[in-house]
Amino acid sequence: MQSAAGARQESGEPPVRTPRLLRAILLGVAFSVPFHLLLVGVLALIPMLRPVATEPVFEVFDVVLAAPTPLERPAEPSTELADDLPALESPGTADPASAEAMPLPRQGSPVPIESGFGAGAGMGVGDGGGDGFGGGSGGGTTFFGVQGTGRRVAFIVDKSGSMSRGSRMDRARAEVTAAVWGLPDYAKVCVLFYDTTVVSPPGFDAFTRLRGASRDDFVAFLAGMRPSGDTSPIGAFRRAFGQGERPDLVYFLSDGEINPEEVDAILALNASGRPAVIHCIALGSDAGKVQLQRVAAVSGGSFTFVPEYPQ
Repeated sequence: MQSAAGARQESGEPPVRTPRLLRAILLGVAFSVPFHLLLVGVLALIPMLRPVATEPVFEVFDVVLAAPTPLERPAEPSTELADDLPALESPGTADPASAEAMPLPRQGSPVPIESGFGAGAGMGVGDGGGDGFGGGSGGGTTFFGVQGTGRRVAFIVDKSGSMSRGSRMDRARAEVTAAVWGLPDYAKVCVLFYDTTVVSPPGFDAFTRLRGASRDDFVAFLAGMRPSGDTSPIGAFRRAFGQGERPDLVYFLSDGEINPEEVDAILALNASGRPAVIHCIALGSDAGKVQLQRVAAVSGGSFTFVPEYPQ
C-alpha cells in the first residue's frame, strides 16, 4: 500500500508544503507572546513602586505681640568711651547767647547748632540735638540739625561775600566737615561751594566714596577758603546733577536772595531724572526764604532758618 506522498509522486503532482509566510507568522507569535506578557507584568508593578503621597502636617503656633514700649532718648555715654564718641547734650543745655565762632572741629567734637527746630549741640560724627539724632548707618547724617539719608549726598554751600558776616563761614565749614565725615565710608559725597563760580575740596567735585578719601586735605581746603562774589547756586546744581550718578539727597545752604530764574532751573534739573530730596537751609538771613521754601516744597525736602549768633 503506497502512501499519499508516493501516490502523488507516481501521478506527477508536486508535494504539498507549508507556506513560508505561515511559518514566519507562527515564529513571530512565539516570540511576541512571552515579550508582551513580560511587558504587562512590568507595567503592573509600576504603581506598586511609586511612593504613597501623604497629607502634609502643619503645626500651628499662637503668636502674642508684646505691647510696644515708648522710645527713650539714649542715655549719655560714659566719658570712658573713645574720643570719637562724644557725650550727647540735650537741646536745652545749649546757651545761644554764649556761642562764638569756632574753628573747624576735630572729628567727634561738638558743633554748636541753631535752627528752625530749636538750638542744640550737633555732633561731629553725625548726631545732633538740634533736630534729633542723625544716624551713620545707611548713609544718614545731620547738617545744621536737619537729618537726611542717602547713598549719594551732595552739599551745595554758599561762599558768597555775605558769608563773611559774623560767624557764617566758620559755621558752614564746621557743619560740612561734621556732616560729611559723619557718613559711613561706603557713602558717596559731592561737596560744592558756590558764589558765581564753583569750588570743591580735593576729590569732592564729583561723587566720591569716603573710603580712602583724605579728611586732612578736606579740612585744609575749607580752612583756606574765603567768601567772595555774589549768590548764584545754579552752577553748583548743574555740576551735581550733570554727572553719571545723580544725588538722592541734597543739602542746599544760602544766606542771600536767589534769582527766581535760577530756582526754576534748579527744579528743572531735579525733575530731569530721578528727583532728589533737597533740604534747604537759610543761614543768618532770610533774604532767600521764599526761594528756598519753594525748592524744598517741590522736592519733598525741608526748609530751616538758622539765625545769626548773637554778637
